[in-house]
Amino acid sequence: MKSSKAFTLLTVAKTFIAILFVLCVSIFKVKGQNNKIQKPNIIFILADDMGYGDLSCYNPESKIRTPNIDRLAANGIKLTNAHSASSVCTPSRYSIMTGRYPFRSKMKFGVLWTYDWPLIDKGTLTVGEFLKDNGYQTGIVGKWHLGWNWPIKPGEQIDTNKLGGRNLQQSKAREQQIDITRPLTGGPLACGFDYQFGIDIPSLPPFCFIENGKVLGPPLTQVKNDDKGTFPGYVQQGWNSHYIMPAFMDKAALFVSEKAKTGQPFFLYLPLAIPHHPIAPGKAYKGKSKMGEYGDAVQEMDGYIGNLMQQLKELNIADNTLVIFASDNGSIMDAGSSTTNGEWSVAGAGYKFFGHKSNKNFRGIKGDIYEGGHRVPFIASWPKEIPAGGSSDAAISLTDFFATCAGIINIPLPDGCADDSFDLSPILKGKNTKKPVRPSIIFHSSRGNLAIEKGNWKYIDCNNSGGSLKNPLVKDTIYATPGQLYNIQTDPAEKDNLYAKYPQKVRELAALLEHHKRSKGTRYSKL
Repeated sequence: MKSSKAFTLLTVAKTFIAILFVLCVSIFKVKGQNNKIQKPNIIFILADDMGYGDLSCYNPESKIRTPNIDRLAANGIKLTNAHSASSVCTPSRYSIMTGRYPFRSKMKFGVLWTYDWPLIDKGTLTVGEFLKDNGYQTGIVGKWHLGWNWPIKPGEQIDTNKLGGRNLQQSKAREQQIDITRPLTGGPLACGFDYQFGIDIPSLPPFCFIENGKVLGPPLTQVKNDDKGTFPGYVQQGWNSHYIMPAFMDKAALFVSEKAKTGQPFFLYLPLAIPHHPIAPGKAYKGKSKMGEYGDAVQEMDGYIGNLMQQLKELNIADNTLVIFASDNGSIMDAGSSTTNGEWSVAGAGYKFFGHKSNKNFRGIKGDIYEGGHRVPFIASWPKEIPAGGSSDAAISLTDFFATCAGIINIPLPDGCADDSFDLSPILKGKNTKKPVRPSIIFHSSRGNLAIEKGNWKYIDCNNSGGSLKNPLVKDTIYATPGQLYNIQTDPAEKDNLYAKYPQKVRELAALLEHHKRSKGTRYSKL
């Protein structure tokens, strides 16, 4: 009897232990699933050459209506002191991908040109690789403009280290050395992206869509000029620039839909080509704004962003998706392409003909070292973590995107990467941080001039705009002083050059800039 009772108790004990084991395993599984769910999807939307004053949520006097982007800001946080690392495309995008200032790259001024080789060196960790290594499905849909390994025809020789700066004849000659029928390598797929669709540069050949390094569609042909007066070169049969935006957004929607089904977090980098030349809004948007084709194109972009946000809701992933919207640099302040109205394509034409200030009241345009060249809108929405209706005047750089991603997923940055990137997640989440996230910010003009901002002060290492584009409405001042100094807090329009008045502040900031140029990176600098 005792033996039977003992057997029964032993059986009950074993059963209890078995049930307890199953429960523990289940709890750990659920916990693991929850940890996976905690990683948000990340979508980074990057406008191209769009100014701080184009969005109605930044500029109530804007001639362009952007209700969907405004709603994105209202549901999240709007940063009013955000900057691109450079005032032109390529170096700005380099900094986003690498978390490094563009002066640390091998390209010290200008932008990559048609059929140029990769600017990101092999072995440089990109934000795409970092997120992929940490469980993300990664994709880029849009404009790349960071170079490819173009297939060279047999017997041809190209100096692949010489980047940018070619004229029309030199560009046409290089095109003849390229075998566009073979796959391209060294682009986004070599930088941590699982999927790629888009274009290289909207205003330069080849005018075609590229998917995972392969040119889509029938063989390319050569034309003298396309429908918008851009560089002649290889073009896809039936190519028209107003197809670019809908094609991008169709592919983006497909990527989001497919990845949402997997339950694994995804990162979508969405660098658009609006309102960069050729400015080509779709027919449904022509004449919808009060700022020419430029404004129409921005409103088209806004409409598509609204569609994307609606898709996130329908897929039930909106709450745990971080959406960031920014621009790669300031605006040229034009109003359209030359084939529509030759006067519209001139820098500053948007203000001349429509009274619209694309860069609001900031001095300068795309390419310039002044605020109008690099102060950009920056909006972040993440309903699960970012309180709605937030605003911050903290000084930040698009270079900070890399470290911010690391902070969001709580993974330390590997040593020796993202040297100039700082984690903005405390700002985005609305935490009161008395100490600035960044000790300083460095800016880069199209001609390679640099400026540094620390606190209220901005030092510029040249005596002019540092830009290559000229605004005929505003003469570029050449100062007698070798550099410039502005109090950005009291003089955000940079009207009063205080270089001669505060020599000690000039020496301090010039020394700091030189120190950072020589240092491993500003995150490691102790000065």
